[in-house]
This record gives sequence, structure tokens and C-alpha cells, in this order.
Amino acid sequence: MKERYNKVKYLLVIGLFFIFMVPSFSFAQQSVINLSENKINNIEKLINKHMDKGKMPGLSIVIVNDDQIVYQEEFGYSDIELNKKVTSKTLFELGSTSKAFTALALLNLVREEELNMDDPVSKYLPWLKMNYDGENVEVTLEQFLHHTSGVPFNSIDRIPVSIEENALEQTVKTLVDIELINKPGQNFDYATINYDVLGLVIEKVSGISFEEYIQTNLLDPLQLNQTYLFRSDALEHDLAKGYKFEFLHAREYDAPIYRGNKPAGYFISNSEDIAKWLMLQLGTLKNVNDIQELVQLSQLPNRTIYPNGDGSSYAGGWYVYQDGGGEISHGGVNPNYSSYFVFRPEEKLGVAVLSNINSAYVPAIGQEVIDLIEDDVATNKITDLNKSADRITVIIIVVATVILCAVMFLIFTSIKDIILRKRIFEKKNKKSILGFLLSIFFMVVLTYCIYLIPYIFFYGVSWEFVYIWLPITIKYALYITLVTIWMIFIYFLITYFFKNKNDKSLLLISLLSIISGLGNFLIIFTINLSINGSGFQIGILLYFTLGIILYVYGQRVVRFNLINITNNIVYTKRMEIINRLLRIPYSNFEKIKNGRIHATLNNDTETLGNFANIIIGGVSSSVTLVCCFIYLGFVSFYGLLLTIFVISLIASIYYLTGRYANEKEEGARNYQNHFFKFINDITNGFKELSLNKAKKEEFEVDVDHTCNNYRVKRGEAALAFANMFVIGELLFTVALGAVAFIFPLVFTEIQSNTLSTYIFVLLFMIGPVHGILNAIPDGIRVKISWNRIQELYHEIASIKHDDIHLDREIMANNNVVIELNQIEYVYDHEDEESNFKVGPISYKFKSGEITFITGGNGSGKSTLAKMITGLYTPSKGEIIINNKEIEGKALSQFYSTIFSDVYLFDKLYGIEHEEKEEEITKYLKLLQMENKVKIEDGKFNTIDLSTGQRKRLALLISYLEDRPVYLFDEWAADQDPEFRQFFYKTLLPDLKSRGKCIIAITHDDYYFDMADHILKLEMGIIK
Repeated sequence: MKERYNKVKYLLVIGLFFIFMVPSFSFAQQSVINLSENKINNIEKLINKHMDKGKMPGLSIVIVNDDQIVYQEEFGYSDIELNKKVTSKTLFELGSTSKAFTALALLNLVREEELNMDDPVSKYLPWLKMNYDGENVEVTLEQFLHHTSGVPFNSIDRIPVSIEENALEQTVKTLVDIELINKPGQNFDYATINYDVLGLVIEKVSGISFEEYIQTNLLDPLQLNQTYLFRSDALEHDLAKGYKFEFLHAREYDAPIYRGNKPAGYFISNSEDIAKWLMLQLGTLKNVNDIQELVQLSQLPNRTIYPNGDGSSYAGGWYVYQDGGGEISHGGVNPNYSSYFVFRPEEKLGVAVLSNINSAYVPAIGQEVIDLIEDDVATNKITDLNKSADRITVIIIVVATVILCAVMFLIFTSIKDIILRKRIFEKKNKKSILGFLLSIFFMVVLTYCIYLIPYIFFYGVSWEFVYIWLPITIKYALYITLVTIWMIFIYFLITYFFKNKNDKSLLLISLLSIISGLGNFLIIFTINLSINGSGFQIGILLYFTLGIILYVYGQRVVRFNLINITNNIVYTKRMEIINRLLRIPYSNFEKIKNGRIHATLNNDTETLGNFANIIIGGVSSSVTLVCCFIYLGFVSFYGLLLTIFVISLIASIYYLTGRYANEKEEGARNYQNHFFKFINDITNGFKELSLNKAKKEEFEVDVDHTCNNYRVKRGEAALAFANMFVIGELLFTVALGAVAFIFPLVFTEIQSNTLSTYIFVLLFMIGPVHGILNAIPDGIRVKISWNRIQELYHEIASIKHDDIHLDREIMANNNVVIELNQIEYVYDHEDEESNFKVGPISYKFKSGEITFITGGNGSGKSTLAKMITGLYTPSKGEIIINNKEIEGKALSQFYSTIFSDVYLFDKLYGIEHEEKEEEITKYLKLLQMENKVKIEDGKFNTIDLSTGQRKRLALLISYLEDRPVYLFDEWAADQDPEFRQFFYKTLLPDLKSRGKCIIAITHDDYYFDMADHILKLEMGIIK
């Protein structure tokens, strides 16, 4: 085996001579790069910009060319609290750039023939057994070196916090019996613990500690006197304080010590020593010929597997790229430090950046600086996980805190209501108890899913690892989120078991709408992860199922509650309008346009009933879109900005078309009211239309004209909304086209998988976008209907109505005298030059007397009847009953009336029918209606009767009401001679004998002798 290694070594040396030395000869003839002042200014401007964006506390950068430092500068602070600046001697933890040191030490043992790269690790660590597909497998040192061992990335989570001397062995022992994710040697799977295994092998083979071996065989020979392996030593030599994000600021963080991870990431150095290290890598460091050969070996990439997605191959602690003349680099991060080394052997150019915060801006600075030196102006997208995570978790903390405070207040209020008996315990059936138990199970599953987040979405690491490596605000966000979720659940349980009839569950609805949208987003997120992942992943399936449950359950509960609330709103608004209508004066009621009440109480309130679906769809779709936008922002921030611009343009155009459609809809609604008026004309005036052909034909023309106008306006409104929807779909399709065709032109660095992810998410967003696009016109219709409801409500609410104040003494006295004192009523018609007036009239009606009112059409009979019954309030004069002035609706309570256009209700409202069953039977027989109508539970079994028969039932109701005063308006006009005679000869005298005051409007002069008094009206006055 040793002989084989020597042959390979000689071949490598020859090959490396041509690869590395020949370019060196050519460079030896070149002058060292001389950075111009302008280029230095650009470098420092770039660094300051990124430090500001990344909120980096301190940074040190060094640029080497050939064997010289051509630029070295420090920025910011090594200790913010002490205001201590970074210097060239300030020390930083290197992170994973430490791996190149370990690789070099390992190759040194190979050169000394102490070990062989093809040896299985079990040769040196017999107890280290690892499995693949359930079977024990051997892993070679070379596979650990090149990260092809199959050890998973999440093995980093196994590394124990320790400063003990056996920490390295403790770390490696965490791999015993581990299940490898790939067969050794097949795939590149970066796992930092691979180099800890190599470090322990170095320790076992050398017989001394890893630190001692590195110090003796590497650091001392290279004169890296400012590179340390123990934090305690570094603290004595200006170690920078480490920082990480917390509540949007970089705050000092004392990270745990992982001595067992030292070979992979815990070397400590400064820019002065790293400058030497870069020169060593470039082959320009003097007096290190014995180590230089090892350096060149450590830079040989592993070509036994396919290159990574970015075109790189892994070597001994380095990523090797084939761009141009070749580029080698590696980044390193620890919880509170980061570094990045990059060099181009052919140009003999290297850059190193060190910082005292874990930041994605460190490798960005290093890469952009070396590109800038080479006049390559390409910039890379920078996504700083720590900064983004801190920003997002702060938002979560703020939102969750607000929600938690609101929920705690509601819980406190609910408990208070329980104590005050405002909330009453409601017994539940078995189905409800089962639902309660399922809800508890769901909460446990949801909590467990939150617990699994890092295991599923962050390579299988634990929350403890996340707390150390990412901002501590994640921990606060997790705890407050869990507390908030459970407090919401507790509030839900309280309101579920203890009911208050005024509960509206608005908080629950709002939260569930958001949760439903989040569930919808979780579905697309997990689908995208599964598509871009490798093979079946049970964890992602779990979250996909959770997303479906959150979406479906959220939608169901929200719809159930919101439909109830909406129905209650519709009910409340209808009853408010009806209650107001029933209390306004009759004269004001007559002024409301025909068809308007019907349209408002039916059409507008029904439209308002769709509000639930609109809100649910709109809110859930909006939450889904917001989450999708956030996700797209992580994929490509600038792509997100362009997407938002395009969709904002779509929304603006859609809004403008929506306003036009709104105007058309308003116009159509005006014609709809006219249409309802014609419906009333048909139903109420069908007899008149049937008797007059000319009238019917002209009416038909008028209806046709109005219906056609309504058709046209309605069509225009519908077309406007259809155009709005089509425009929305078209513009969204344009947005997809922009992503597919414009993004590759604008963002030349965008990768195909990023583009496909963008298009995939945007395609999924079509559903939510359509939901919002549909919600806009529906919302406009609801707004129109709501405005019309409010308009009618405020109109009738502004009308002064008189409360009924009854004088019990007068009401108890059936012997009444009604005195009209100079009353008159003036009709107010703006279109007429002179208004019709009834009165002044003075007269007395008395109990036990029959008074007939007669006169021609238009003489004022009906107006007088409406005044004396309280339907009209006299413009002048007063009405006195038993020497007391009576106004408004109090007057009407003395009357039982039957007007000529009497409306017959199918129920005996206001009558104690149970106590009057004998009277009802008696009067039905008297009116010869016992075979036509039956009264059951206070209702007529039918009112589908002739006009005369309907008036007889109205007469029955008058009998049952038993009021002091009876007013009949042309009652006998629709009766046959037999009942006409019955009315005048029997009914009226009977009421008179009972002491009733009878007022009858009639033209039957044949029966005028039955009256005690006759009032004849002409032109509104008594003749």
C-alpha cells in the first residue's frame, strides 16, 4: 500500500509541477498587483455597504498577491461595549476554514507513512461502526476527507459541549452505529464531523493530542504564531467578542465551547497569520518546501463523483472551481464568528475575510472583492439566514404578543362573565364531546409538528442546535407562539362550554382565517420541497397533511361562524328596518318609492348574506398570497420586488376597471327598483289591466321599455365585471410570462431550479389571486347593497315617530266623543302649483251613533278617514277624545277599521284567539264563512278568497278586536245584496246597540236612513 502511495505521490508531484509551478514562472516575471486608489475606494465602499446591510460589528480583510500583502484593513469593532476597534492582530474563530489545517496535518501523516488514505477508519478507531441500509460498512479516511462518507449533516447536532481532554473522542463516538444517508464514496454530503473523525485519527496515530500535533507539525514550522487552538490562550491575545442577532441588533453572545469540533471549525487566528496561510496555498510562502508538497496535494479535488451543483469539487478542506484559471475557496461559520478564504492559484491572488458575527455577507465580501480586483463586476444575491430569521421572529413575537394580550383579556373577561353568570354552562352531547377530544388531539399533534420543524426543514437538527446557531429570538418566538396557540385553544374551550348569546367569535374567525391561509401556503410549500427533494420524505408528508387539516378545518369553522354572524347581521338589519318602518307615520311610509322596500329587504339583504363567503375567500387568499410572497422573497429578493411591481400594476388596473363596473352596477340597481314597481303594478292591478286593452298595451310597452333598459344596464354592469375578471386573469398570465421570459434576462445569475420554483409558486397563486379577483366585484356588490340598506335605514330613522301613550282612563271608557276642531290636511306635491287640501273640518262623533260619510271621488273622504284614525297627522287643528287632545298613533288605538283596499293577514295578530273561540265560531256562521275558512292556532287556513269574502273575514277581525270606534270604508261595495242588507240592517245596528261609535264611508243612499248623521264632503269640506 505504501509503495502504491509513493507512485501516486510522484505522479501528483509531476502533474502539480505543470499545474502550479509553470504559472508561477510566468508570474515571477510579472509585477505584483498594484491596487489603484480608485479600486481601493471601491473595495472599501463595497465592504462598508455590506457591513451596514449585514449589521456586522467588526471585520478584518487581507489581500495577498504572490508573496506580498497588497491590502490589509480593519473595519468596525472587536468589542462594541468597550468601543474597541478591530486591528490586524484581532483574533477571530475561523469556523470551517479550519478544515484545511486538519487536512494538511492528515496528509503529513500519510507522507510519513503513518497511515493510508484508503485505510478504513476502523483500522484506527475499531469501535467506530457505521451502517448503511441496516448493514455495517467500512468508510475510508479519503471518504471522510472529501465528505463522501455518507455521514449526514445533522450529525453536527450530536457534537457535545465540552472542554475535556477527551472531548474529541466523545464527539466521534456520537457516530457509533449511525445510519449513513448514502453509500460511502457515492455522493458528496457535507458533514463537519467528518473532520473531527480525521482529527481523532491524527491523535491516535501520533500518540499526542490533536492540538499538540497541529502546533508542533504545522503552526510552528509555518511560523503561524498568532494562530491558537484554545480560546483561553486567544483571550490573552485580543480575541474579538463574538456577536449574533437578537431583536434586530448584533448583540454579544458567549457561545458554548466545542473542543471536540476543533479539527473541523475552532482554530483561532488573525489576518496577519491568514495572509501567510494564503501565501502557503498560493505556493509563494518562503522556506516551507517540505510542506508545500502537502499543500498542493490538499488542493487536488475529488473527481470520483460528479461535481456539485455550482460546479465545484471538494478537496482537502477546500472547494475547487474550474472557472477561468481555477478558483479555490472555503467559508467558515461558528455561532458568533465567520470567515471566508478565496484564492486563484494561476493569478497568485488571494483574499481572506474575518468577522465576529455569523453572517452571509462575509463570503459575499470576499467573493466580490476578488472579482472586483479582476474587474469582474458580477454581484451575488445575499440571503443572510441569521438576519432574516431574526427579522421574521421579531415580527412573529410582536404579532403573537398582541394576539396573546387580546386573548388573555378575552379569557379574563370570559371568566368574569362566568362568575357573573353571564356565561352559562352548556351540556354537550356525545358528538360534541368527541369533537372536544379530537380538538385536544389536534392541538397535541400541532404542538408536535412545531417541535419537529427543525428536524424536518433544517436537515434534522434539534431546537437546541437552532438556539445556539441562529438568533435567540427564535427561542422567544417559539415559546410565545406555543403559549399563544394554547391560550387561544383555552379561550375556545371556555366559549365552547360556557355560552353567551351575544358571542360573535370575531377573534376566533380572524385567527382561523389566517390559519387557513397558512395551511394553504403550507400545502404549496411542502409540495415544492417534495418536488425539489430526493425521494419520499415522511416528514414533509406530515406537514402536507397538517396543511390540509389547517386549511380545511379552518375554512369549515370560519364559514360556520361567519355564516352565523352574517345571517345575524342580515336578520338584525332586516328587523331594524322593519321595526323602524312600523313606527313611522303612515304619510311618510306612502312617500317611500314603490319597490324600494322590497328590493332592500329582499335583494340587498340577500346580497349582504354572501358577505361571509367573500370575507373567507378574500382573507384566506390574502394570507396565502402574503406567505407565498415571503417564500418568493427567500428564493429571490429582487425577483420578489419585480413580481410585486407587476402584481401591483395588475391590482391598479383591476381597481380602475372595478370602479367602472361599480358605476354600471349602481345604474342597473336604479332600473331594478323601477322593475319591482312594475311587478307590484301587475300583481295589484291585473284586474284593471285585463279589463282595458288599451291600458294593458300601453302598460306593456312601458314595462318593456323599463325591462329593456334594465337588461341593457344589467348587461353593461355584468360585462364590466366580466371584463374586469378577464383583465385580471390576462394580467396574471402576463406576470407568469414575465417570470418565464424576463427574469432570465434581468437576473442573469438566476438558476433554472429557482425559476421553476418561482413559476410553480405563481401557478399555485392563481387560485388565491382568483379568489381575491372574485371577491372584489362581489365585495363591490355587497358594498352597494350595504349602502342602500344604510341609506333606507337612515332615511326612516330620521323620521320622527310618536310613541304610543295611551290614557288608560279613556281607553277603559267605551263611551267616547271624538271632536274634530278645525282640522285640515294639505298634500305636499312639489310638482303641482297648488296643493290639494282637506278641511278645515269641525265635527263630533259619539258612541251609540252611526255616521255616514259620503261624497264624490276626490272629495276627501279617504283623507278625512286617515286623519281621524291617526294615519295622517292634521296639518292644522286638533282631535279631542273625551275632552283630551289625542295625537299620532295613540288615536289609532281606538279604531277598528276596514279600508276599501283592506289587506288581510293570514294570522289573527293582536287577538287572544284562544279566549274567543266561541265568538269566532259564531261570527264565521253569521258571515256564512264556516265552510270556507277555518282558524287553527290563530291562523286562517286560507285567504285565497274573493274580495267580498276577504272583507267578511276583515269584518270578523273587527268584531274580535272590539274597539270603541269602527270605521268602514265602502265595505258593502263588494258584497252581494244579501250581505249588503245584512251589513246595514243587522251589523251596524248591532254595533250601535253595543255602544260603539260607527263611521261608514258609503255611497249606498238606499240605506241612508240607517244613519244618525250624514256628512257630505265636496272639495275637502263639509257641505
